[in-house]
Amino acid sequence: MTIKAITQRLAAAAAGLAMFFTGGLSLAQEDIASTRTLTDIAYFEGAGADPQRHALNLVLPADGAPRATMLWIHGGAWASGGREHEMGLAQALAEEGIAVAVMSYRLSPGRWMSENLPDTGVQHPAHIEDVARAFAWLWDNAETYGLDREALFVSGFSAGGHLSALLATDESYLVAHGLTLDAIAGSIPVAGTYDVPHYYGMIRDGMGEDAARDHVIGVFGPRAGHEAASPLTYLNALQAPMLILSEAQTGLYTEHFQTLVEGHAAAGLISYAHYPDDTHASLYFNMIDPEEVSPAREVMIEFIDGVLAR
Repeated sequence: MTIKAITQRLAAAAAGLAMFFTGGLSLAQEDIASTRTLTDIAYFEGAGADPQRHALNLVLPADGAPRATMLWIHGGAWASGGREHEMGLAQALAEEGIAVAVMSYRLSPGRWMSENLPDTGVQHPAHIEDVARAFAWLWDNAETYGLDREALFVSGFSAGGHLSALLATDESYLVAHGLTLDAIAGSIPVAGTYDVPHYYGMIRDGMGEDAARDHVIGVFGPRAGHEAASPLTYLNALQAPMLILSEAQTGLYTEHFQTLVEGHAAAGLISYAHYPDDTHASLYFNMIDPEEVSPAREVMIEFIDGVLAR
């Protein structure tokens, strides 16, 4: 299959997820027997705060303190999605004793992907600044909710995969809140891109210059700043273990990253789990459905428990 065909399939998958995110479908947020859910908690209330986007839902095990807490960052090409669509994943992990803070964040223009999305929005670094705010909120409020500061993980899908990897490598966003990378016990990027210049080239070659401009430059700004938005740029700073999950479509981005990481000092901190029989969409929907057995979810739990056992 050609790069163009692969990229077009990725675009179709992104558009499909965008329709899901804008169609009003969301999984139940009420408490179930083994979890306790707190919704719409503001993680940022300063000047310019957005009551909808600067908020998170916190799902806790109903009985006992969680052994770990995950900040989960939704996908949607940095232009769609929200915490309300991720609650199934949070409930499934909370049933296993892992608290999950499902955050929303400010979005970029998404009209290139769907007519249901706005043609205005933010650019990098607004998204990652919001992620750092949410993580700092977890740190500051850990005692209130019975969370262990030594067991805070960050994870996310697609755009959230990129953002979780960036938070775990570029310390500057945490430093703005008085924290360092030591605050992150581990990261689990899922189906993301980790080299924005490479991502720009893939979109341009597969979908054309207009798509690369509207999407990638729309999200990250001029190309001169794309390296600064790439987790790959900050590999020297990686301190905590990282598990990268991928599927048949975005696996190309992970393969590219893995090739560049080989031989690097950070390589020993990074492990991979690939699901070649899954598409971008099927991996996602399987992960967020608490009624389904999800191999990806199971690997995430195993990774968290392995980090905690060290």
